Amino acid sequence: MPNGSRCVRFDPAGVLWVEEGRTMLVADLHLGYGWAQRRRGELGPVVEGGARERLLGLVSVGRPERVVLVGDIVHAPRPAAEERRMIGETLEALRGRAELVCVLGNHDRAFAEEFAEFPAVREWRTAGVRVVHGDALPEGPEEGGVTVVGHFHPVVKVKTASGASQRMAAFLAGRGLVVLPAFSGFSMGCDMRREMPAELREWFGADAVRAVVTDGERLLELKIGKPKGRRGPEVPPWVRARRG
Repeated sequence: MPNGSRCVRFDPAGVLWVEEGRTMLVADLHLGYGWAQRRRGELGPVVEGGARERLLGLVSVGRPERVVLVGDIVHAPRPAAEERRMIGETLEALRGRAELVCVLGNHDRAFAEEFAEFPAVREWRTAGVRVVHGDALPEGPEEGGVTVVGHFHPVVKVKTASGASQRMAAFLAGRGLVVLPAFSGFSMGCDMRREMPAELREWFGADAVRAVVTDGERLLELKIGKPKGRRGPEVPPWVRARRG
């Protein structure tokens, strides 16, 4: 785990808890995705993937004092009227249950103007934790602290007992950095064993990187990368039990 990880806790739901002040961090909601696809010409039904309901359910059960949205809060600018209402109602529901912090991501280029009633920032900090979206990574680790980002939608591909491959949403941790999985149900994700972006490779350098994969209910830690002569990560036992 990175420096400062003693103050953060992974949740199988795909969110991160900062114990200082019971803060819940959620990345890449992409609210309005279905509406945005409709505006781009898709003729199917507007489907939102359940992110709103899952998040509000987590807040009701976990009762955080603060919810930090780690960028890409919305999927696209210029929302339609119903899209605008749904997003506004979601954010208002969150704000009614906890302090709400909106960290801007690259998809949120018009958020400050279109949702001005929800003040937004580029960076947020608390007790050894620095939070940015991740489309522009800071220069490097902070001594004794941890940087938390979203943006990269990490997944790890593992083999099930039947021999089939399955992509698992994952947290990444190493060298003072934690990368959150996307909370949106529409993100296929980037396989971090095969396609790790150059920015992350540069940050992690030669340091060990760990992936904590989740099926929504359980967590299992795997090593990213494979020693010479060995195959990739072991199959999580809960995958084998479920598929075998």
